[in-house]
Amino acid sequence: MRIHSINNAITYKGNTDSAQANTGKKENFSKTAAAGALIGAIAPVLAISKATKGKFSFDIFENNSLKKDLATILTVSTSAILGGLLGGLVEAKTPEDKKAKVKESLFDITTVAIPTLIATGVLGVAKKMNIKSIAPKIIAPIAGIGLGMPLAQKASGVIDKFLHKDDPNAKVKERKLKPQDYIVHIDDLLALMIISKVPFASKIHADKILPLIYAWCGFESGSKVASKKENS
Repeated sequence: MRIHSINNAITYKGNTDSAQANTGKKENFSKTAAAGALIGAIAPVLAISKATKGKFSFDIFENNSLKKDLATILTVSTSAILGGLLGGLVEAKTPEDKKAKVKESLFDITTVAIPTLIATGVLGVAKKMNIKSIAPKIIAPIAGIGLGMPLAQKASGVIDKFLHKDDPNAKVKERKLKPQDYIVHIDDLLALMIISKVPFASKIHADKILPLIYAWCGFESGSKVASKKENS
């Protein structure tokens, strides 16, 4: 989710400053965003483990249920991001700051949901076709990131246009994906490895790490503030 460089740049008519100055990607440490994100990540983990295992733990993924694992990832990630957003909104000083936090949070949610849905679809098809080889486990994460990220980028553009529909001077400029944009999505990669049941994921206890990574993403989303250009 943390692909700062692919978020759409917002430029303004008559302004010759760099696109980076107008992206609204400044960060401001927010204690309430940190608290909200942490609670948002841990609460569903504890609830899911209690409901499925009968006790509180970070062991929340089902070995033979693709749909349940998908639901778990979407629930925990969305809860953490929205928790960070709500916490950040408490400290937001301007309407522009609120808009920057909402935009970043919605973008983060799409970059989890879309790749995960694609990977799950690949695995679901392989299961129906009774394919027993390791190929689907390798193809699913690659397809999830390779196809999911460009789609998330497009979704981000739609979100940006919607959020700025009332600003006649704002122009949403879509930026192209770069190779490094895929590399930094360690959280999405871990999630897809868990969904795909890649053995390496269990060896590094990815399922235990993932909720904390989502909490960090929620904190960053809730800590976003608008640029000076957007606040002017």
